[in-house]
Amino acid sequence: MSEADGRKWWQQQMSPIKKEYVQQFAQGQTALDIGTGAGFYGRLLQQQGFAVVGADLEPQAAYPYPVVQARLAQLPFVRPFDTVLAFDILEHEPLEAEALGELRRLTGKRLLLSVPNADDSLLTPYNLTFKHHIDKTHQREYGLEELKGKLTQAGFEVTQIARRGPVSPAVLAEFVRPFFLQKLARFLIKALFKLKILHNARLMADLYVVAEPV
Repeated sequence: MSEADGRKWWQQQMSPIKKEYVQQFAQGQTALDIGTGAGFYGRLLQQQGFAVVGADLEPQAAYPYPVVQARLAQLPFVRPFDTVLAFDILEHEPLEAEALGELRRLTGKRLLLSVPNADDSLLTPYNLTFKHHIDKTHQREYGLEELKGKLTQAGFEVTQIARRGPVSPAVLAEFVRPFFLQKLARFLIKALFKLKILHNARLMADLYVVAEPV
């Protein structure tokens, strides 16, 4: 599948971070995957024994579980689900308060959520920013304390919140001159990331949350 299909490359494969969150934090027997997309995480939940339902504005494929066409702020479900996934979805919803209310209404045990990190202050001195800041479909991005406060106000206890998703070594290597040294620089920078020698907790593209209803 290519970008001609309307999906970016990062939407065509499972995120290792999201996979980690689903495997580690999903709880119970029923799950709602909001923004089902290609169905990676719904299938992963099924493999873990969950009865899964999906919701998406534009369902993209034949899924091995029921998927309804709906937006986050107006979900048609009556009963809550044990685990609710809302990966990369809240930032697209114009009706934020209604969306947070729906997440609270439908989360029985645990909410797993990700949104883009608004804090690009380490990048702006170099005339750079996170790529998601130019995504015209985003209504907003979130600061860590801001997001925690909004979820708390909506009726959640935030048990974990973290910045995840480091800037790619390939991007950093683009600034190396002369050009023939970029391949070597990419390799060295990647090694420094893996060894955690080159690391800054604020230089992460996304915020990941594990929350439970109060």
